[in-house]
Amino acid sequence: MIKPLSWTESGQSVLKLNIRHLWLLGVWPMDDSSSVFKLYTGFTFAVGVWSVAECLLAVYFSWGHIEETTLVLIFTSTCSCGIIKIVFFVRNPQSYSLMVREVAGLMALQNGASSKDPALAAILHDSHKHAFRITRGMLLFMFSQCFIWYPIPIAAHAGERRLPFSQHGWDNNSNFYELSYTLQCVSGLYMSQISFGLDCLFASIMILVAAQLKILRRRILKLHKEVISADGNDSFCRWAQMPADKCYDNMYERLCLCIDSHQNILRFVKHLQVTMSPIAMTQFASSVVIACMALFQSTYGEDISAALKCASYLPIPGGQVYLYCWAANSVTENGESVSTAAYSCPWVECSARFKHALRILIVRAQKPLVLTAGHLYPINRGAFLSLLNASYSYYALLGQINKRQMKDSAQGS
Repeated sequence: MIKPLSWTESGQSVLKLNIRHLWLLGVWPMDDSSSVFKLYTGFTFAVGVWSVAECLLAVYFSWGHIEETTLVLIFTSTCSCGIIKIVFFVRNPQSYSLMVREVAGLMALQNGASSKDPALAAILHDSHKHAFRITRGMLLFMFSQCFIWYPIPIAAHAGERRLPFSQHGWDNNSNFYELSYTLQCVSGLYMSQISFGLDCLFASIMILVAAQLKILRRRILKLHKEVISADGNDSFCRWAQMPADKCYDNMYERLCLCIDSHQNILRFVKHLQVTMSPIAMTQFASSVVIACMALFQSTYGEDISAALKCASYLPIPGGQVYLYCWAANSVTENGESVSTAAYSCPWVECSARFKHALRILIVRAQKPLVLTAGHLYPINRGAFLSLLNASYSYYALLGQINKRQMKDSAQGS
C-alpha cells in the first residue's frame, strides 16, 4: 500500500506548486486527510456534475439555435473534461504519489554527477525553474478568464438577468438567479483549474524527465574526461600515463552507472505513460470540441460580448494540447540523443565488455520514447498540428450549417 504524500513531503518536492494547487481544489489528498477533505472532494465533483446536467438541459431548450448551443457546449466540454480527470485521479491517487516520489528518485540518482559539473547543475536548475514558471503562468492565464467571463453578462446585458455560461430557457433565468450565477462561477473556476492543473502536472514531469535524459547524454559524452578527473588530474596528458586496465575499468564502471540511470528513466516513463494516457486522451478530445466551438462563436457570433469571451478563451484549448505535445516531444528527442551520445563517446580503444555494454545501451536508446494518449495516439508535434486541423474541419462544417440555416430563414421570411 503506497502512502499518500504528506504536507511536508509535498513542500520538499520540485512539483510543490502542482501538488498543493490540486490539494487546494479538493483533488489531491495528503496523509492527514480527514473525512472533511473527502467531503470537500465530493462537493467539487458534485458541483461539476450539476453544471454538466444544467448545461445539457440548456442545450435541449436551445436546440436549433446554433449560436446559443455552441456557446453552452464550450462550458459543457470544459466541465465534462474536469469531471473525467477527477474520476481518473480519485480512482488511483496512490499512483500519483508514487509518481512524485519516483521523480525525486530520478533526480537523486544523478545528483552526484550534477553537483560536480556546473553545466549539468545548470540543466537541472533550469528544468526546475521552467516547470514552475510554466505551471504558474498557465494557471494564472486560466484564472484571468474569470475577469472576462463572469462580469460580462452583468455589464453587457444589464437588467436582462443573463447567466455567465448556460441560460435557463425553461424559466428565462427568473428563479434562483443569484444562486445560479454563483454556482456557474464556482463550477467554472474549479473545473477549469483542476483540468489545467493536471495538465500542468504532467507537463512539468515531462520537462523534468527530458532534463534527466539531457544530463545523461552529457554524462555519456564525458566518460573519458570523468575518468581523468576522478584520478585527480584534469589534464588529458594524464590519460597516457594511467594503466590501461585501470582506465578502462573506471570507464566501464561509470558507463554502468549511466546505464542504471537510463533504465530507471525508462521504467519511470512506462509508469508515466500508464497514468497520463487516459487524461491526455480526454484533454485532446475536449480541446478539439472547445476550439471548434470557440472559433465558431468568435467568427459568426452576433453577440459581441459572447464573441469577446470566446476569442479570449480560444488560446486555452490549444495551449493545453501544446503543453502535452511539446513536452512529450522533448522527452522523445532527448531519449534519441542518448543513443547518439553513446556512439559518440571514446569507445574505440576501450575493453570488450565496455563495448558490449555500450552496444546494448545504443540499441535500447534507439527505441523511441513515445508517449501516447489513450495508448493509441502518439503525443508529439505532429499530433498538435493534426488536432488543430481537426478543429478547423469541424469549425468549417459548423460554418456551412450556419450559412444554410441563415439561407433557409431568409427564404422562409
